[in-house]
Amino acid sequence: MRHTPNLISFIRICLIPFFVWNMLDERFLPAGVILVLSGVSDALDGFLARRFGWISQLGKVLDPAADKLTQVAVSITLGYIVGQRYLWIWCFFAVLLAKELLMLTLGAGLLKKGVTLEGARWPGKVNTVLFYVTMAVLIFFPDVSKYFIGFMMLATSLCAIYAAISYAPDYLKYQRDAKKGN
Repeated sequence: MRHTPNLISFIRICLIPFFVWNMLDERFLPAGVILVLSGVSDALDGFLARRFGWISQLGKVLDPAADKLTQVAVSITLGYIVGQRYLWIWCFFAVLLAKELLMLTLGAGLLKKGVTLEGARWPGKVNTVLFYVTMAVLIFFPDVSKYFIGFMMLATSLCAIYAAISYAPDYLKYQRDAKKGN
């Protein structure tokens, strides 16, 4: 049972090609359902891991990898499909990509120094939820007002920026701790 969160994360990764295939084939309902399942299972694996102490080193890598791979696949696919209608979607994805690349680079640097990283905190979790909700709205309600979806993208982008900034004190503390350890 203690491997359940890792299995859920692995299944989320396996769902990505099915999401992309359905989106590119313009089968939006199945794609949307897959996206919602991925989002709900993301919350479920984290809950199970924390609630029952099923946190593992593999899970610390697999869960964020599933998150990032899903977000990249969704971003590229939706950008391709709705990029002409919502031109600013590329700015939205650029902000999210920059945040993820920054966090990935800094986190990898810390891991290389042997620093054990904590899991995501509430700003990152809120950002993930906003991302999934915004993408689900785009998929399930393709005729939604461009102003409404623009507002959602702006809110998600600002949350992503806030999340990245909120991790700065932790990163600096980890850096100091790593220097003390050497």
